[in-house]
Amino acid sequence: MPRELKLKFDPNQQFQVDAVDSIVDLFEGAFFGLGSPDVRGGEFRMEREGEVEEFISNDPGFGIDEGALLNNLHEIQLQNGLHDAVKNGLDLDAGHMLEDVSNNIHTTPHFTVEMETGTGKTYVYLRTIHELHRRFGFSKFIVVVPSVAIYEGVIKSFRITEEHFIGLFGNDGAQIRRYDGSRLSDLRSFATSTRLDVMVMTIDSFNRKANTLYKPSEQLPGEYLPYEYLQKTRPIVIVDEPQSSISTEKAKSALRTLTPFFALRFSATHKESPNLIYRLTPFDAFEKGLVKRIQVFGITEEERSSIPSLDLLSVKRPVGKGKITALIRTEVMEGGALHETEITLKQGDDLGAKTKRPDLSGGGYIVAEISSGPDGDFVEFQNGERIKPAGSFNHNREMLFREQIRQTIWQHMELQRRLLGNQIKVLSLFFIDRVANYVADDGIIRQIFDEEFNRLKNRFEHYRFLEPDWVREGYFAKKREPKTGAEVAVDTEGRTVAQKEQERQAFELIMRDKERLLSFSENVAFIFAHSALKEGWDNPNVFQICTLNQTVSEMKKRQEIGRGLRLCVNQNGERVFNPEINILTIVANDSYLNFASSLQEEYREEGLPAPPRPTNANRPAARRRDHLFTSDGFQKFWEKLSRRVTYQIDLDSEQLVNDAVRRLNEAIFPESAIVVEKGNFNRIRFSIKLLEVQGETARIAINRSSTEGWKEEGERSVKGKDDLEKIMKEKSLRGFRLSEVVGGVEPSVSFGNGVRLLLGEEHQFEVTKTGLASKSREKGEKLHFPVGDIIGRGVNETGLTRKTLTTIFNRMSTGRREKIFTNPEGFAALFFEKIESAVADHIAENITFTLQPEGREVNLEEQFPAEKRFPQHELVEGGEKALYDFIQIDSEVERRFVHGALKYDEEALQFYFKFPSGFKFQLPRFIGNYNPDWGIVRIDPESNATLELVRETKGSTNFKELQFAHEKRKIACAVKLFKALGVDYDFQTDEKNNYWERSPLHEQISMYG
Repeated sequence: MPRELKLKFDPNQQFQVDAVDSIVDLFEGAFFGLGSPDVRGGEFRMEREGEVEEFISNDPGFGIDEGALLNNLHEIQLQNGLHDAVKNGLDLDAGHMLEDVSNNIHTTPHFTVEMETGTGKTYVYLRTIHELHRRFGFSKFIVVVPSVAIYEGVIKSFRITEEHFIGLFGNDGAQIRRYDGSRLSDLRSFATSTRLDVMVMTIDSFNRKANTLYKPSEQLPGEYLPYEYLQKTRPIVIVDEPQSSISTEKAKSALRTLTPFFALRFSATHKESPNLIYRLTPFDAFEKGLVKRIQVFGITEEERSSIPSLDLLSVKRPVGKGKITALIRTEVMEGGALHETEITLKQGDDLGAKTKRPDLSGGGYIVAEISSGPDGDFVEFQNGERIKPAGSFNHNREMLFREQIRQTIWQHMELQRRLLGNQIKVLSLFFIDRVANYVADDGIIRQIFDEEFNRLKNRFEHYRFLEPDWVREGYFAKKREPKTGAEVAVDTEGRTVAQKEQERQAFELIMRDKERLLSFSENVAFIFAHSALKEGWDNPNVFQICTLNQTVSEMKKRQEIGRGLRLCVNQNGERVFNPEINILTIVANDSYLNFASSLQEEYREEGLPAPPRPTNANRPAARRRDHLFTSDGFQKFWEKLSRRVTYQIDLDSEQLVNDAVRRLNEAIFPESAIVVEKGNFNRIRFSIKLLEVQGETARIAINRSSTEGWKEEGERSVKGKDDLEKIMKEKSLRGFRLSEVVGGVEPSVSFGNGVRLLLGEEHQFEVTKTGLASKSREKGEKLHFPVGDIIGRGVNETGLTRKTLTTIFNRMSTGRREKIFTNPEGFAALFFEKIESAVADHIAENITFTLQPEGREVNLEEQFPAEKRFPQHELVEGGEKALYDFIQIDSEVERRFVHGALKYDEEALQFYFKFPSGFKFQLPRFIGNYNPDWGIVRIDPESNATLELVRETKGSTNFKELQFAHEKRKIACAVKLFKALGVDYDFQTDEKNNYWERSPLHEQISMYG
């Protein structure tokens, strides 16, 4: 059995920490009654058949303080730059539970986290579960997913992170439960267990009255139905991919039936974003280097439109006097674009007319014969072309597949050769059009792969002695043949119960193999999949994705490339962050321009800031200028930069303690409160009526009436893309965005949600709104909880000694110090955070560097290869003094610095380069390692002196205007570091050409802290 590689997780990735903190901080001080040991964790008792049964609930009965929650929400939104969201109030999901199950109405807040595919969304919500448990004692969570693919992915993520979270949180871990309708007794143990408990459910398992969850069961005798056990816990619900999980009103009503305490939505592509609290867009992810860069090989057929893609699926003999027919898969013109679909042909049919493709008319594509006999099934056209079942298709399409497969294998083997020294295994993923094209005895895709693999393998030592069937594996849904009992792979679309079960089994297999595939001890490196891998599965070491499915695929390009966006890992299971390694190559059956444009359009359709355009893989690489690289000036400068430097931190313990105490005494620690609220439900009826259309402007009446007795009537003129929600500042009008105004004989208006009104026609709908009639709030009693060894934990968290931590704690004001007894975990989290921030600032202020006589090993050829590719980075011409003919830039500031200051000073320049991302100076862990921007050597025209410079380019030279505290700390350390190396260091804007002169930076740094 090949060794299974064990993935390691970094708990200090700032964007993930920020996402978790944004969620957890949202609820600080917003829950009522959590201060009492009688209700903390929500334990209450219920009797069943004379026995006492204890249920554990997240809600002790007092609920959520909506005022405090809204204040926290706005504060976090501002902190995360979500300024538009701050304009909104608290968005509550209110409505009926599942019809015929309950007539009750449930109201709960939903909060949205948006994270690009491949950045660890599942890790973030699993860590959030542990953090909510630690901070507030919550212990009942349900993860709701849209498909078996994501279901299996969540289970797998839980398993592989379990040890990581136990070590991080110092707890006993969480209990994971697969919801299974045949094991309903699990619901009782979920509801009564005192452990941290997480249940995973697909939306299909509870979105219909017919589901087992809503029926009496012998496994759960007594007065409660199975779903009521979940209700009693008031679960916190994590909704994974809500745009698929709860996209319908029926699914939302099913979710309400669980009576969640609150819900957290996680996705990269939300359709709705109630109470958005954190956003990591595709652009952010690419810009921060959190996902792989993308390059595309576009492979197309010339004059493709005149050669149809044809697959014969079946031939049907008639019963009685009917005609023999053939079912084929081909491309039909709809709305100006080709879409793959199935059509039925009979003898004499014109393929051009059937597919609405005039380009096929006159090409001889008239059905001459359909046969089902001893020679096998086939369809023959008048031009002599004959198609057969099992993936037989025209010669041009076979050539296209062969070129795609050959290019993928070549890219794979070449990349593996380069990454062997980095101990990184390369995987390639093929999306195929039909399973039969791989698994059948004459499966064309498998045949081509085997031929091309054998043709190329002798050029690469790693693959020379491997056979093609050792290195490839197909992961397909399977069904059992009724007659033989044999399992056969099948195409599925996940629409029926049987198909979903088949896909679940396929996912169990690949999830089981996920880590094994990463190890060199496993030969399989080429993975073939159909629709079953379009979501829920990814692998960090997928470096090539080959799309052998149709050009116009039902799968979105974003779904396909999402399988390979995650940053790769080495054989130790450690994440590799080198951007020159993390490059995803798409081998597409499309032109590069079409692929890139379509992908960008998908982002725009979803209203997202698009990431950089995928790079054309055929774009020339940046080439090194060897006369500069081998020059004495460059070698001497690099020798100086490569000298080993050690650091020493001379902390003033008294000053550090005083600063930490000051920060802690100014901090607001979480307090419990008991609030009594009286609320009401108000039903509001909306009426929208078209009164008049003049040209491109429509006049409409918008009336509202309430069950409380008030009415509002008004008229509005609308045109263009006017949105009634924004015009009226009324969320209930969401979706009423104007899409069309039609004048003339039959005037009408249409809205984006499908509502169309003719002149004089009226559209009515009703909504339920909750209102707060009265509210009183009192501080909770100062009830004490057991307090663990917070000082011992602090030694591990901060690295400080017990003595120092004890001194800090004892010097805190009595009022602040006593907060530890009412909320120990909330106190601990803030206690460590403030101390770590103080330590980081004091390190930056007190660190000193000492130059050592020896250098550190730096492989210059590795850092500055003869050629460099920069997928999804913008390149600009570097000028004659640049180390490379093209320079990669990350901002407009860098562009202006290259084209402005450096071009202006070209005569004095000896050479310049951008530091490779893999070259970093080691700084203390509280600060983070440092990668500078620019290395420059120039000859001063006046003194003829050689100036060796390192420059950081920023939008401002005002040190205090830098956005992030860790950025300031790094620069403060860098000033001292380069002084020890004897290199002139500064940071500049792009606005001054005399970049070699000193900025006010050093004076500002001296005042830092």
